[in-house]
Amino acid sequence: MAQQERVDWWAGAASRPRVVAQRRAAESAPPEERAGREVYRSVQDSEAFREIRRGYRSFVFPASAGFLAWYLLFVVAQAFAPGLMRQQVAGPLNLAWLLGLGQFASTFLLTWLYARNARTKRDRAALELRWDTQDQLR
Repeated sequence: MAQQERVDWWAGAASRPRVVAQRRAAESAPPEERAGREVYRSVQDSEAFREIRRGYRSFVFPASAGFLAWYLLFVVAQAFAPGLMRQQVAGPLNLAWLLGLGQFASTFLLTWLYARNARTKRDRAALELRWDTQDQLR
């Protein structure tokens, strides 16, 4: 019996009663709560919301991939090219120290770029969408 329950759970049978209960609760909700749900669904389906999400993704995904590649390059170089990483650059500063400090600098630079991107490209549109949503809920 336990094996059958496990198979049903993986098939999604365990979540079906919960989904049905949630739908019934949504249908029996007060009218103002149902109206609020409809407003948020319409906002989520709107072109303005899609544009905000598109702007967010167009910055975050490439920036995250670039930073991850930069970090992995540092770790791989440290593991597989220790001789290269010991190369003296200036005085007691070797390439490993320089790249390690570059990790900190690139973190701060990326944080600044993200904040600037959000401030100049998404915050105003998100705030306008928020106010429109609040007006619809009144």
